[in-house]
Amino acid sequence: MARDETARDSTDSGLLNRRSYLKFAGATAAAFATAGVANAEDYRTITVPAGQQKSIHVGDGVTFENVLIDITASGAGVAITTSGNGWTIRNVGIKGQHSGESFMIMPGVESSDGHGLIENVYMGDGTKARKHGGGVWVNANLPHRGTITIRRTHIANTVNNGLYASGPGSKGAKGITNVEDSYFHSNNISNIRLNAKGSRTPYVKNSVVKVDESTPPCGENCSAPGTVNNRGVWSWYGTTKVIDSDIQGGLVTAHGGNVKTENTRTGDNADLTPPKGVPMTAEQAASGAAKSHGNRKRAAKKKQSKAKGLPNVISISSNSSSKAASYEFEVAGKIRKSTDHGASKDDDDTLKNGTATGSVAGGTDSYEFSGPLVSFSLDGKATVSLNGEQVTAGKLGLPKTIVIDGHKTAGSSSYSFDVGGSVAKSDALGSINKMDTVEGTRVTGKVFNGKDGYRFSGDLKRLQVDGKARISIGAGK
Repeated sequence: MARDETARDSTDSGLLNRRSYLKFAGATAAAFATAGVANAEDYRTITVPAGQQKSIHVGDGVTFENVLIDITASGAGVAITTSGNGWTIRNVGIKGQHSGESFMIMPGVESSDGHGLIENVYMGDGTKARKHGGGVWVNANLPHRGTITIRRTHIANTVNNGLYASGPGSKGAKGITNVEDSYFHSNNISNIRLNAKGSRTPYVKNSVVKVDESTPPCGENCSAPGTVNNRGVWSWYGTTKVIDSDIQGGLVTAHGGNVKTENTRTGDNADLTPPKGVPMTAEQAASGAAKSHGNRKRAAKKKQSKAKGLPNVISISSNSSSKAASYEFEVAGKIRKSTDHGASKDDDDTLKNGTATGSVAGGTDSYEFSGPLVSFSLDGKATVSLNGEQVTAGKLGLPKTIVIDGHKTAGSSSYSFDVGGSVAKSDALGSINKMDTVEGTRVTGKVFNGKDGYRFSGDLKRLQVDGKARISIGAGK
C-alpha cells in the first residue's frame, strides 16, 4: 500500500514556499477590524483577482469579523494568519473553491495561557483537487502553545486535512484546539486532527463529520496521487474527547493518541444533520444571519435524556410470536426498563447489578441506561437499536477482556493498566468493590482471594501487577 505522505505530522505543512508567498497580496486585519458592527447583516467584501492570493494577518488582541472573501476567480486564494493572543476571527465567509496554494487559515496562540477564537466561519467550497492546501493548519512553527476554540465553523472538501491541529505536538508544544458545534464534510487525510500532548485534553463537542464520494484526491505532498483517506477524528499524542457528536470516517489514533467518547454515534448510526448555528453559505457566515437549524428531534431527545439521567436507550424487537429471541447485556452504570419504541415491561425480564436478561417474541423490550454498554449477546432473530439507530448485535459492547485472579495466591495483589479505547468493570467477570477505580482509560485495583474483571476496546497499553495474581486476557466476547 502506498505511503500516505500527508499523514506525517510535518511541521512545515502549513507554510508557503517562497514562490507562493511572493504571489500573495498583503493585507492586515487592522485595516478591516471593527470595534462593533451596528447591523449584523452588513459585511464587507474582499474580492481576490484571478491567479492571486490574499494574505490577511490578525494580530494580538485584534478581531477580524463580518467579511466575505470572494475567491471565485480562477486560481484565487486566501491565507489568514495570526500572532500573539486574544485574537478573534468571526463571521467570515470564504466564497469559491480555494486555489490550494496554502491553507485558508493558519492560526496560533503564542502564550500557554492565551486564547484564540474562530467562530461562525464558512470554508465549505473546498480546495482544488491534487493540491497541498487545506482548511485550517494550526501553526506548529510559532509554535502554538495556548488554546484555540473553533465554533460554528463549516469546512468541506479540502485536500490536506479540514482541521490540521496536531503539528504543535511534534515540536513538543502543548497547545490544543477545541471544536464546538461545527460541521466537517469529506475532507481528505482527516476531517479533525488534534494534538493532545500535555495535561490539557482537547475535545470535539456537538459536531458532525460527514463522509461521502465528494472527497477531493490528494496530489502534491502525497506519495500516492489520487489517494483518498477521510478519517473522522484523528487523535495524536494523548487523549481526545468526542462528546455529543456524530462522526463518520472513524475515530483514529497515532503516536500514543486515543479517543474517549461520550454519547457519540459513528458510521451508519451517525446523524449527519449540520449542528444548529453552522453557516451553510459564505454569505450567511459573513452576515451572521440565517444558519442551519440543526436536528430539533435530536436536540429534544438529548434534553430529555439529560433530565432523567439515563441518556441511552437500547431496544430489542422480534417479529416472530412463535419463536422467542433471548438476550443478555451488561452496562457500566444504571439501567431500568423503558416503554420506548412501544416496548412492554415484562415480568420475565430481569435486572441485576447492571445486567439485563430477557426474551422477546412478537414484541419489543427497551431499556434506559447510563455508562458504556459493556457486553451484549443475542440468541435468536431480533432487531436491535441503540439510541434510535439499528445496530449489529455482534458488534455491540467492549470486545476484549482482562481478568485479574487472586483466588489461588497468598496475600493481596495490586494492579493498574491503561487501554487505548474504553474500559468498564464487568460484574460477570469478577467482583465490584470500592478498591477498584476506572478513570478515563486508566484502571487501578486490588484483589485478595478473589478476582476482578474488565471489558475494554483498543489496545492494552500498559499493565503493572504487584503480587502473584494471575492475568487472563481475552480477544473476544
